[in-house]
Amino acid sequence: MRTKKEIILISIIGVIVIALIILPIIINNSPKPKKDDIVTTNSDNSIQILVYGEITYKEPSSISPDDITNEIKLTAIKGISYGEIINQISAYLTDYSIVDDELTKRYFESSKIYIKSSYISQAEEVDDNIGKININLATIDELSTLYGIGIKRAERIIDYINVNGKIDSFEKLKSLIGVSDEVIELIKEKAFL
Repeated sequence: MRTKKEIILISIIGVIVIALIILPIIINNSPKPKKDDIVTTNSDNSIQILVYGEITYKEPSSISPDDITNEIKLTAIKGISYGEIINQISAYLTDYSIVDDELTKRYFESSKIYIKSSYISQAEEVDDNIGKININLATIDELSTLYGIGIKRAERIIDYINVNGKIDSFEKLKSLIGVSDEVIELIKEKAFL
């Protein structure tokens, strides 16, 4: 005959074994959260997406070069696909907006996305800023690749833009980072405002 302690011990072991068998079944059969069920206000789960470039709020038939180059800021869930981002901003895109073909690309960190346009005005000249860094939209890493701008100066530029908005002249950039005219000329070769 078993003692009271043995019976209790066997009962506890039995409950644990049953729990280890049943718990995985319950977990695997519980409904998975849907994308729409996820709360985007959780700062651990959300990222900022800045969509910028040649997008517009106007109808395609009334676009002029002055209407182009807007920015849209989105708060999104980590892992959002490029296609979902394009879907969310589709009201701002026109027939002239060129989106990437890779709609399944996913974003897990705050990012910038550039949308270009196929719209070309007849009077528009060739853009000599192609391949250059836009100082007002660049990251610290991009800015620090420019001659005369290291990490500290890049941080100063980003901080200024975050507080005051875009830098509108190279003269302002020169006084902000404290460099000579020669350095500004070298920066102009690789960057624009």
